[in-house]
Amino acid sequence: MKRRGRKRDSYRKRHTTRSTALAELSLDTRGYPTGKDGAVWATFDLRQAEIIRNALLAQRIACELRDVKPDGNTLYLLRVADEKESEEAMDFIWKDKGGLRLTPDWSYSDGEVNKSFEMWLSGH
Repeated sequence: MKRRGRKRDSYRKRHTTRSTALAELSLDTRGYPTGKDGAVWATFDLRQAEIIRNALLAQRIACELRDVKPDGNTLYLLRVADEKESEEAMDFIWKDKGGLRLTPDWSYSDGEVNKSFEMWLSGH
């Protein structure tokens, strides 16, 4: 019985921490960034954030990478200052069929890699 309680507590702790980190980001009902305050994407993976930032720069969309560290977890935010470019960035990252078509990290279980990002990275 004690093991089940520990598991449940561990589950609660992980998801509470993630929720706190995500509070810094405005999301739509499907879990995607709304672009509020220029935040167009967020990830728990620095490598993913840097690659997407470079892809945006290659599209001539100026962006900055910022990290937020609530409760010891690091959430990497990609921000675009210009409102028009912010929409273009979100289109490129997850909206348009010709773009990256990524799903947010929080669509996956804790510790699981973002499969949509890995598929894009490998060319599939």
